[in-house]
Amino acid sequence: MIKSILSVFAVMLFTVSSYGQYWFGPKVGVSYIDHVYQEKAYESDSFDVASNVNWQAGFAVSYTASDMYAVYGELLYERVHKDLTDKQTGGELVKAQMTNHFISAPIMLRITLGKVPFHYYVNGGPRLAYWVGGKGTHDLAAFDEFPPVTDDDGNPLPVDYTIKFDSDNASPDDFSTAYVSKPNRFQFGLTVGGGVYFDIQGGSRLQVDFRYTWQHSNMATNSSDDTNLIRGSSGDLDYYRENMEYYHNFATIGVAYLFSYDANLKRKGRSTSKESNKRKKK
Repeated sequence: MIKSILSVFAVMLFTVSSYGQYWFGPKVGVSYIDHVYQEKAYESDSFDVASNVNWQAGFAVSYTASDMYAVYGELLYERVHKDLTDKQTGGELVKAQMTNHFISAPIMLRITLGKVPFHYYVNGGPRLAYWVGGKGTHDLAAFDEFPPVTDDDGNPLPVDYTIKFDSDNASPDDFSTAYVSKPNRFQFGLTVGGGVYFDIQGGSRLQVDFRYTWQHSNMATNSSDDTNLIRGSSGDLDYYRENMEYYHNFATIGVAYLFSYDANLKRKGRSTSKESNKRKKK
């Protein structure tokens, strides 16, 4: 699936390089993330899942079709973190953390207004994302009696785990790996927003972007096949089990520094050079 995202981005790059002026450069941003569960009672009655701030970084490119219209896209690494505690005891029974990693590619139509050197714009379009992997930690009260990990004095410790998507070799007593058998690794969302950019002397541009993304894909489908899905089981002991039927919406502020390249001027320069050479030969 990650190849699909890269292919879409490569096609867009080829298109803009073939027809006109485009802008490209690095981008960084921070996102305020809200985790939305399909089971409403999961958050309202059982667990606190805090909204949090995470970061992203990558590459942006924009094809300018006219002074008003452009196609804008990004290829980003995104970090999405989640903290969870049980409501009954405020985290004494269940305290869990999860950090997931994504490669995302939002592709948007942009409408630009304003005059040089100050411009403002609105844009919107689909966002494709690929779930690369993740890791986390769970600290359960049940570990006090049956600790899978202890310190040198035998005291129970929180258990760190790594997320994997192939559960063929899952073991009920392997607490260091969390298997997700039905993940939605390829995820879809809708992004809208706007921002401003400033033309800088020397052919570059500073862009400040504000946007909101509605995610339409749950992280995974809950399944009894998820042998070690953020849980523990040893004999008849049944521990906490993570609910993966949720998605995350997020608001993002990003900054990009873009450089310009005009393919039309480049071609005109080559044509002028060829004509000049022909005249010299005559």
